[in-house]
Amino acid sequence: MCSLPLITPDSFSGAILAIEGIADAAVLLHGPTGCKFYHGALSERSFARGDALDPLLYRSEFYFGQARVPATYMDGHDYVFGATDKLDRLLSIAAGRDHALIALVNAPGAALIGDDLERVIAAAGLEAPCLALENPGYSVSFTAGFQGALRQTIERLAPPPLPVVARQVNLLGLSLYQRHWQGSLDELRQLLGLCGISVGATLSAGSSVAALRSLRAAQVNVLVHAEYGDELAAWLRERYGMAWLLPRYGAPIGFDATEAWLDEVCRAVNADPAPGLAAVRAARRLSYEAISRFNALTGLPKGATFVLQAEGSLAYPLTRWLNYYLGMTPLAVRLSDETSAYVQPLREYLVAINCASAWGADLDERQAPDVVVGSQALIAQARSSGRPVAGVEVALPGGSYLDVLPKKLLGAEGALFLVEQVLNGLYRQVL
Repeated sequence: MCSLPLITPDSFSGAILAIEGIADAAVLLHGPTGCKFYHGALSERSFARGDALDPLLYRSEFYFGQARVPATYMDGHDYVFGATDKLDRLLSIAAGRDHALIALVNAPGAALIGDDLERVIAAAGLEAPCLALENPGYSVSFTAGFQGALRQTIERLAPPPLPVVARQVNLLGLSLYQRHWQGSLDELRQLLGLCGISVGATLSAGSSVAALRSLRAAQVNVLVHAEYGDELAAWLRERYGMAWLLPRYGAPIGFDATEAWLDEVCRAVNADPAPGLAAVRAARRLSYEAISRFNALTGLPKGATFVLQAEGSLAYPLTRWLNYYLGMTPLAVRLSDETSAYVQPLREYLVAINCASAWGADLDERQAPDVVVGSQALIAQARSSGRPVAGVEVALPGGSYLDVLPKKLLGAEGALFLVEQVLNGLYRQVL
C-alpha cells in the first residue's frame, strides 16, 4: 500500500493551466488531439466559463466539442510537411472569440518539426496580444512550466509603472491544479478584506488580463503556494523592484498557519490583523466544540495516524496542524516536489516530534493509516488493502465527485472543512 509512484503532470501541463487560469485568455495548442482533451476537460472543470455549457457551440474545426484548448490535431502528414495552414486557420477562428490574450503552445512532438509560431502570429495580425510558447520545458516539473509561462505572459503584457496602492497585494502561487482553489481564494480575499487589505492580481487563478497589466500597483507580492510562485516573485522583484513575502509556515491551511500568514501579510503592508484574527478565533471555537464532542464519544482524533502527500507549502503546515492541533501521528509524509523551501523545516519538525522515520516513508498493509491526506489517487492506493481508510482530498487528481457548493481548503473556513472531513472519515471507521 502507498508504495506505487504517483504520476504527476509536467511543465507542459503547467504552462497550459497557467494561461487557462487567466479569466479572459486562451491556449491554442499546436499538437495532436491526444494532448488536447485532458487539458481541455481539466481547464473547464477547474474554472468553468459561462459560454461553455453547450458542446454544440464548439463543433467547429479544432474544438471537438470542448470550449477550451483548441488544437491543430496534428497527424503523420503534418509531422513530415508542417502544419502552418492549420495554425493560420486556428488563429483566424480564435480571433473571433474575443480573447484578451492568446497563447500558442507547442506540444512536445510539434516542437520537433520547426513550425515558426512567432511568424504565424505576426502574419495573423490579431488585435489581442499573443505569445508563443515554443518549448514549455517538457519533462521538468509542473511548477517550472507554470511559472515560466506566467513570466512570458507578463513580459508580453509589459505592465506599466503605476502609483502603489496602500494595502493592496498580489497573490502568487494559485493554480487551477489546486483543489478548491476558487473557494480558497474567496476565503483569503475575505480575511484580508477584514484587515483593510485589497487583492489585485491573483497569479494565475481567476485574474483578468487587465489585472495582470495593473500588477505593479500592489504594495507586496504575497506567496500562497510557494512552489507555484517563488521564482516568479524573485523575478518581479528583479524586474520591477516589487517586494515579496514568503510566509514562514507555508500556505494558510489550518488555524495556526492561517493566523501566522495573516499576521505576516498585515505586517508587510502596515495593516491591523485583529479583525481577521477574530474571524479565525470564531472558527476555532466551532472546531473545538465539534472535536470535543467527537473525542468524548470515540477518544479520537487524538492518537489517530495519517499519511500525507502534497507540495511542501501544504505539507509543512498540514503536518504541524494535524499533529499539534488534532493530536494525530504521521506515519508517512511525502512531498511531490522536494525542492520546496519548506523541506528543511518540515524534516526538522518530524525530528522534533520523534517521527523522523515518517519522512518519505512507504507503508505496507500492516501499517495502514487511519487518515490519508492527498490526492484521490493516493487515497485509492491506501484503500487497496481493504481497510476503510479515511480520505481527505487536498490535491488533484480528484475523484468523480462533482462539487456544486464551493469548498475551501485555506483560511478559517477551510480549516473547519478539513476538521469535518477528518472527523467524518474517522467516524465511519468506528461505526
